[in-house]
Amino acid sequence: MRVKKWKIKSRLALLLSFTLFLTGCGRFEYRGDYLELYSVAIHSILGQEGYRIQGGPFRQPPRIRILEEDNYGRVLFSYTESGEREHAISLYNLVIMQKVEGDYVYFYPHYNFISRDVGGSFTDAAIDALKEANSWNQPLSDRSEFERIRISRRKQSGPLSDAQLIEAFNEIFSRNITRLHGLMIYLRTDDYGRAVYLAEPREGYFAILFQPDHSFDLETGVLEITDRNNYQTELRLFMEANGWNTPFEE
Repeated sequence: MRVKKWKIKSRLALLLSFTLFLTGCGRFEYRGDYLELYSVAIHSILGQEGYRIQGGPFRQPPRIRILEEDNYGRVLFSYTESGEREHAISLYNLVIMQKVEGDYVYFYPHYNFISRDVGGSFTDAAIDALKEANSWNQPLSDRSEFERIRISRRKQSGPLSDAQLIEAFNEIFSRNITRLHGLMIYLRTDDYGRAVYLAEPREGYFAILFQPDHSFDLETGVLEITDRNNYQTELRLFMEANGWNTPFEE
């Protein structure tokens, strides 16, 4: 009987260890109550990994809180992955989701969020401007104005392989890294296969846009983010200059 109990306890301990390993070292999977909002945030805001690390090696869900809903179903919510990375880009965020339809969420690109640092606060004027930019309490726009993202429990790694990202990182920043370690974080892909990533070398933050053939232009395809909380217009112009959501010609 003692042997059987020991076997059961051993199996339970092994299962617990394996679960903790998956949580800490594997790909994080969001199991919270706000899956649609989570999907919007991780594809709207640069540098979001989809989890937070605080007080240990294991990954924890980001903090998401619904703040307000308008008369047409839009949702204003807060999103943060704050933890040990107190100097991360877009540390605390307010975000607006336009709607959910089937397996997809919809949001206005670029101007559906505002960000701040630790210890700051969002002014009433900033929140009102965010609402105005997102047609708060107005009839829903035609879906062609929205960015559409499939609802997902995991932050995707993007269309480029680790080897391709490492090669690009080393070329841009004159480095010789062999592993990514979170140095290139995927944002989203357009309808033609272009993809935007955030690179985090020691000296700052850089948006990188890859074309559908996974190439990039060293002169026009790399954007340094000079203000880690206010870069929406910079990023929009950068993406437009690199042909975002237009047919690709090789």
